Parts: sequence; structure tokens; C-alpha cells
Amino acid sequence: MFNMFIFRYAVHPLLTVVLGLLTFSFAQIAAAQGLNHYQILNYLDNYGNLDLSGKPFAELPSGLVIKRDLDISRTPIRTLPRDIDIQGALIATNCQLATVPPGIKIKGYANLLGSQIKRWSRGVRVGGYLNFTDTPLEKLPARLRVKGDLSVIRTPLTELPDGLIVEGNLYIGGSGIHAFPETMTVKGNIYLGGNTIKKWPKNLTLDGAVAR
Repeated sequence: MFNMFIFRYAVHPLLTVVLGLLTFSFAQIAAAQGLNHYQILNYLDNYGNLDLSGKPFAELPSGLVIKRDLDISRTPIRTLPRDIDIQGALIATNCQLATVPPGIKIKGYANLLGSQIKRWSRGVRVGGYLNFTDTPLEKLPARLRVKGDLSVIRTPLTELPDGLIVEGNLYIGGSGIHAFPETMTVKGNIYLGGNTIKKWPKNLTLDGAVAR
């Protein structure tokens, strides 16, 4: 009886380790295989939102049309397919996303807080705000037009592109920006967030106010 008692409780930790390794292996396999069109049905809601937040998938299939929002927060996905069609918002917070290829259409906003975006491609069309807060962002394309707010808070970005148009508010606090481009339009407010601007635009169109 005593020996059986020892065996029962000695095996239990070993089984825990084995089960843990199996779970980890299955997660790795899922990530390596990416996500196919059949698996997507498990993550779609009745409104057409595709919620993959916290899932281990590392790839999205080509030719994907999402009728509402796409949420890839906390995933290992590093890039989006070039032919993806997002008819709502892109929510990619605290994830490994590093590349959004040119030509992609995002009908709503793009929330990239905490992602790995370093450069924003020319030709990406976004219908709402752009949030790059807490990303390693270093470069924005010339004559970028943002159809909402633009946030580059706590990024290493040192300059905004010439000809920038922001249809909402501009947030730069904690970034490397201390000079503005020659020409810039902000239809809302500019929130400096403690940044000191040493050079202001020669051609500044500002419909709101400047908050330090």
C-alpha cells in the first residue's frame, strides 16, 4: 500500500511535464502551419469580425476578405498577405507584426500599439486613425494622409514626413521628434506631450490648438 502511494505521487509530476510538452508542441505545429480558410470559421463571429487575439497562428492565408475587424493582438504574425481585404479595423496590439505591405486596404482604423512596425509602407490605405504608440517606428512615407488621429507616442521616430496631413489630432509625446517638416496640416490639436519643438513648419495649417 505504501509503495503504491509513493508510485502514484511520483508519477504525477512526470505526467504534468509530458502534458505540458505536448501542449507546447501542438502550439508550435499550429503556428508553423499557419491558419487555413477552414480554421478561420472557428474564430469568426456573426458580424464578420475575425478575432485571433492570443492565438499561436503565425500566418494568414492569401485572398482573405474580412467583412469587419481583424484582431491579431498578442500573436506571432509578422506580416499580412498582400491581397488581404480588411473591411473594418486592424487591431494589432502587442504583437510581432512588423510589415504591412503596400497596396493593402484597411477600411477602418489601424491600432498598432506595441507592435514591431519600424517603417510604414507607402500606399497602405487606412480609413481611420493610425496608432503607433510604443512601437520601434523609424520612418513614415512622404505626404502621408491620416484620416483620423496620428499617434507616435514613445517611438524612436525623429521626423514627420513633409506634406503630412492629419485629419484628427497629432500626438508626439515621448518620441524623438523635436522639429516639424516644412509643410504640415493638422485639422485637430497637436499634443506635444512634453517634447520641445525647435523648428516649426513654414507652412502650417492647424485648425485646433497646441497643447504642451
